[in-house]
Amino acid sequence: MTITGGEDEEKRRRLPDVSAKGGKPPRLSVHGSSSPAVIGRGAPLISRARALAQGYQPAVVKVVSYAHGSARASATANYVDRDDALLETQDGVELKGRAAINAEIAEWAKDFEPRKESQDVASVRFQVMGLKDTPADRGALEKAMSAAFAGHRYAYRIDALMDGAIEARAVVAFAGTLREGETDARGRFYVTERDVAEGFEARVFAPKSEARMKARIEAAIGIGQHRIVLEPGAPGNGPTSVVDRLTRLQEHDAAASDSGALLDNPSAIQAESRAWRRDLRSFKPRDTMHLIVSAKAGVGVNAFRTAVRGFVHEQFAEHKFMFGVHTDKADAGHVHAHVIVAVRDAEGVKIHPGPQDFRHWREAFAEHAQMQGIKIVATSAAERASSQSYGPKDKAIVDAADYPRPGREARDRAYASNPANKTLIDNARRRIEIAHTNPIRMPTSERQLAVANDSASTWRQLAREEPQSATASALAQRMQFSQAAGQAIATLVNQALITQTTRSSAMPITAAQMGSDLKLLNEAVDKVGAVLPADTKAAFFERSGRYLEKLAARVDMQRVFEAKSSQAALAPVVEQAGGIARVEQREAISAQRLVESAEAVERCIEAAANPMPASARDIDTSRLIVREAERTAADEQARAHAAREAQRLLAANAAAPLAASLAVDARLEALRREQMEKLRQISAEKEAAGETSGLEIER
Repeated sequence: MTITGGEDEEKRRRLPDVSAKGGKPPRLSVHGSSSPAVIGRGAPLISRARALAQGYQPAVVKVVSYAHGSARASATANYVDRDDALLETQDGVELKGRAAINAEIAEWAKDFEPRKESQDVASVRFQVMGLKDTPADRGALEKAMSAAFAGHRYAYRIDALMDGAIEARAVVAFAGTLREGETDARGRFYVTERDVAEGFEARVFAPKSEARMKARIEAAIGIGQHRIVLEPGAPGNGPTSVVDRLTRLQEHDAAASDSGALLDNPSAIQAESRAWRRDLRSFKPRDTMHLIVSAKAGVGVNAFRTAVRGFVHEQFAEHKFMFGVHTDKADAGHVHAHVIVAVRDAEGVKIHPGPQDFRHWREAFAEHAQMQGIKIVATSAAERASSQSYGPKDKAIVDAADYPRPGREARDRAYASNPANKTLIDNARRRIEIAHTNPIRMPTSERQLAVANDSASTWRQLAREEPQSATASALAQRMQFSQAAGQAIATLVNQALITQTTRSSAMPITAAQMGSDLKLLNEAVDKVGAVLPADTKAAFFERSGRYLEKLAARVDMQRVFEAKSSQAALAPVVEQAGGIARVEQREAISAQRLVESAEAVERCIEAAANPMPASARDIDTSRLIVREAERTAADEQARAHAAREAQRLLAANAAAPLAASLAVDARLEALRREQMEKLRQISAEKEAAGETSGLEIER
């Protein structure tokens, strides 16, 4: 290819013609084949759709596994070597039999990755000699482990031994983690083997790893390094090794993680292993790639083999490869070819396939197939709203659980009955079931929705052009359902993202507006779900229900937040109510004291009374003063009671308007007016926010 995208004609002319076996095929034009029947690379969507409507089958090219080392590559190649298969190499050499295949792989292995897979996790026996089964010594052992494994993920349990001593059994992630506040990533641990007797070796920590851990322990608990025992088990690679070792750790008793989580059941172990994944920094070399290229049963096997040959010679011309065709799955509806490719090419460059590579491989294989008269066209699953397929690993997991293999029955039954494997097996079953039922895909991302929209428009156009085509009509309806369901889910996702920023935005969405939006979303989901087919409806309601529940929870949170915000805005009113209550209470107490003083004077006058008219007038005046003081005290008590009630109500909910009956004097009336003014301001701010944050939904 040239920089401008055209084909290098000189290079094309120099390529030899493809032979019946081996050799390099002619480079096909990027803009299509010379034959008008060939739908070339880069063909528009309408051309691919029209081909499907005319009975073409989708091109299938997928990577099923990668392998490291010659043993795995040889095992895969020998699996392909069946009675009805013949392995063929990049040089056109036919391989038959284990000896020939292993010799070929041995030649490949000279260029394999020399690095080994990373040591990610191991079980460790951890003991400090002299520590006994007491609370203090258990605490010292935990402190020693914390120091030894600082910066690393680990889990442990402490066991009491027969002699009263204690030891810890730990599972440790070897990669160090740089955590907040630390300046040292703590380094990676390594396990090696050391001769302990003639012909015998024992696993030990590498000298630097062991020295680092023991020095930390000595500094932490003040115990000499000669009393510290660190015995590692076999290192494992990847997350599955973490699950396996954590499961074995808690088989005899509950374990605890370095974060304090209790590990006593499969769910807790799965959660803990997921938390470790980012810290493993796992590495596994890839030396070979195993692809499967398949077609529906009924195609000519020789034509299919020739198409696969042309495809692999074109796409992997600089790599060593071998391929073989299997026809034993014809009863299941397909024939397929296994292709084993050396990941590293002659110049040491590795294959790192991504989505664009798979699209290009499908297009290339489709062109070669069409040139052999096979009706295959390159499309994507998204263009047909097809659900994701399952892989051979899923099938192997389910088959091992349901149909124990000869010679391995006990191991397979133990694997299937282990609670730690239940989630793995259930997920594999679910993926296989989804692939068999093929429910409608629900696109949610912007890119996926764009593909769904284009595909829906294309299939509607094709259905109008070819009304007799059942395929066009069915896919037009399928893409319409996919488009509607995906748009509804995407709206829920976007709304969930919007509500996450409500508290930090200048104009936050109110709980009332969020509640109104949620009602509209529920209605939209119900309308879409009502028209979906049964096999898609359940999945749609399940996915949409999760988002609707999250949105409902956020509406409740927003209501609480707004209540707290209103309470904060009305805090001055609440404080003022407290001040008024205190003043009214003092005045009530003062009025009561005046009553008591007036009554005392009245009693003195009555005690000194005589029949003279002047004394009678003094008694009447005294009684009048007492009655007036009592009326004043009663009024003050009523105002004090109203002030206390206003204070109580505002403290409980400052946003609830005070009743007019509580405004028994000028001070309380002023307080009520101030509260109403604050409430009007808050309401105006909410209305302004609501006007700018309404949700738009296609009805």
